[in-house]
Amino acid sequence: FQVSTVPEFGRIVIYTTSLRVVRTTFERCELVRKIFQNHRVKFEEKNIALNSDYGKELDERCRSVCVVPSLPVVFIDGHYLGGAEKILLMNESGELQDLLTKIERVQLPQECPSCGGFGFLPCSACHGSKMSVFRNCFTDSFKALKCTACNENGLQRCRTCAG
Repeated sequence: FQVSTVPEFGRIVIYTTSLRVVRTTFERCELVRKIFQNHRVKFEEKNIALNSDYGKELDERCRSVCVVPSLPVVFIDGHYLGGAEKILLMNESGELQDLLTKIERVQLPQECPSCGGFGFLPCSACHGSKMSVFRNCFTDSFKALKCTACNENGLQRCRTCAG
């Protein structure tokens, strides 16, 4: 028995987007998500539209394997697997099923009751406005400050499904 030094051992990470601006990209992301849901394996979806840190992380990871990122991008066990076309081909050939034997299974595809499966919620401090109001007790004036509890989109990680 050997402990892996790879931090994502036994995990699937999919970088996607929920923006529908480029329809083909959105549809490819949906296709890959559905393929992994149909195999009933546990995966972590990192939506770069909801958190820019995921985009920076993706760029860094793709640079390390000399790949130009084109969403969706799938990593299994910390290793680059490919995009939608590769996942689709592997799924049709049965290669993907063999690769997923060591990945944790989920009983039923379930959606988080708090965030609906997005993994993010509007900020509890600023309610998504990205601003918090500070009241000066000495002058009774108010000053708007940037909220430090949320990201650039006014969102926080969902505590229910993100842990």
